[in-house]
Amino acid sequence: MISLIACALVNLAPAQFMDVTEQVGLGGLAASRVCLVDLDGDGYSDAVVDRYRVFMNRPAGEGEQANGMSIGRRFVEIPPEQTGLLKPRSGGTCNFADLDNDGLLDAVITRYVDLKNEQWEDDDLRTAWRRGLGGGRFGPERPVEHATPATTCAIAIGDWDRDGRLDLYLGNWYEHYGETYTGFANEILLQRDGVWVRQAPVETGLTVKAEDAAGRPTYGVVMTHMDPTTAGQRPVLLDLNYGRRWNRLWLWLDHEETWLDAAPLVGFDGDAIRHGRYPDWLKERAKTDARFDRPDEEPFRANGNSFDAAVGDIDNDGDFDLFVTEITHAWAGESSDRSGFLVNQIRERGNIGFEAKPALAVDRIPTDVQSWNQGDLFAELADLDHDGWLDLILSSGDYPDNERLRVYRNVDGRAFEDVTEQLGIDHDGSQQISLGDVDGDGALDLLVGQTFFRYSAEQRAGREPRLRLFVNRAYHDRPSLVLRLKGDPALGVNRDAIGAVVEVQVSGRTMIRQLIPIGGHAGKQHDFLVHFGLGEVRTVDRLTVRWPGSEQVDRFENVESGVYRLQQGGLLQDAALSPVRNYTSPEAD
Repeated sequence: MISLIACALVNLAPAQFMDVTEQVGLGGLAASRVCLVDLDGDGYSDAVVDRYRVFMNRPAGEGEQANGMSIGRRFVEIPPEQTGLLKPRSGGTCNFADLDNDGLLDAVITRYVDLKNEQWEDDDLRTAWRRGLGGGRFGPERPVEHATPATTCAIAIGDWDRDGRLDLYLGNWYEHYGETYTGFANEILLQRDGVWVRQAPVETGLTVKAEDAAGRPTYGVVMTHMDPTTAGQRPVLLDLNYGRRWNRLWLWLDHEETWLDAAPLVGFDGDAIRHGRYPDWLKERAKTDARFDRPDEEPFRANGNSFDAAVGDIDNDGDFDLFVTEITHAWAGESSDRSGFLVNQIRERGNIGFEAKPALAVDRIPTDVQSWNQGDLFAELADLDHDGWLDLILSSGDYPDNERLRVYRNVDGRAFEDVTEQLGIDHDGSQQISLGDVDGDGALDLLVGQTFFRYSAEQRAGREPRLRLFVNRAYHDRPSLVLRLKGDPALGVNRDAIGAVVEVQVSGRTMIRQLIPIGGHAGKQHDFLVHFGLGEVRTVDRLTVRWPGSEQVDRFENVESGVYRLQQGGLLQDAALSPVRNYTSPEAD
């Protein structure tokens, strides 16, 4: 009787985010860096683990599909010696994008080169790329000419100069950690006639405390638009800076052919608390412990330890907002910035400007503990519950202060509520996150890494860090619209359509999304999907696609929910490539 009641309760339990790691063949893998990306173009997200191990997403066997936990798919590893990818050193990144516009994803590898550290062993490997051969295999390594040997630890990929070829924006860390405040200059590498051309460093001069003009240690970079109407123009560059330094937002001024750091003007550099004072309790402790005896910080060192940024329209007002992650320590005092939303005010003010709204805070700060850490490393905005509002995925780790993967539901753009437990997610020591659609059902699934960095022996006891794959079973039966875009290089648009802005009108309301699959902290990458939850509605009244670097706009009317491929200026068709309904653009501007 008890077992029957238990079974009944299981059957009545709400659908959740289901941990299918073991069932799909990804069990037992320890990795902090993970990536979902469709490497063979079959419409299903494949997995890359620890930046070099490639797992292809394949149909499950008959016996596996009979398993009640099966999603009908299984990941099969390509032997590492066949992929062409090398096991990386720590600190570098590996990402996947179509650099040469041949329809196959290439591998882009950055190397963390610490030439100024005498203990570091130089292996002569530098930032490079490998031409995609298809099916998760890559050709010989080709250097990215003129990339500075530096402590590169972040990358954004997009078409910065709008010539139809993807460019690289490299984020670099300290020149010599612990001995200088100066970081290597971040740099753009542009594709020009088959070679890479180095854009002059964005930062100039030496570190001057009042201005902090030189390179700042950067943990994340993003290439993005803040205004959807600028999709055909150069994107802005976001620098997420460490060492409690100001963040940067770079604008290129065409008429002056120079850069402007607009972060202080728009409220992106840091919060308003800049006195740098350490807390009284730390100063009291310093009287008996010299380790904590330090002077208050100057303003240029009184900001955040920024790691990542997520871009999306959280309030559905037609412009792009940000969520910025920070590592915050109690001992650093109140001037140490905290993770939070920066709400764009373009529609209210007529120009970019960010406002931090207390009602949107997602802090987990204890009130009875002096020494705490909030280790927010990665974040993403995605409509997980398909209600038309972007939710927050926040990955926290590196500190043992209950740091874990959390999901916050967007409540009509007014607040964010923690629904992690409700969704059945329990994952501590959380690391890099990646979104994709592993079972092709139109709902976003989540791959996440794990480490037990700084965990005590007691906290580690009986455990090993493991990546996890959570499949969205909570909302997969609600309608959505998913697009896989393909640009036309002949029309000046990169094949991956990175930077495209898509708008849908549904039942009198408008939603916008931007394709930014690569950018943020430590090579964060998602599959190349543009995803909209549609609530209870199954037909989009109007779909509008603005292509990067092009004046062309494609529009479609009365599009049914589903997963589609869209070639620029061409056919919108079911992703299964055996369409039962086709849509052609009735108008193109």
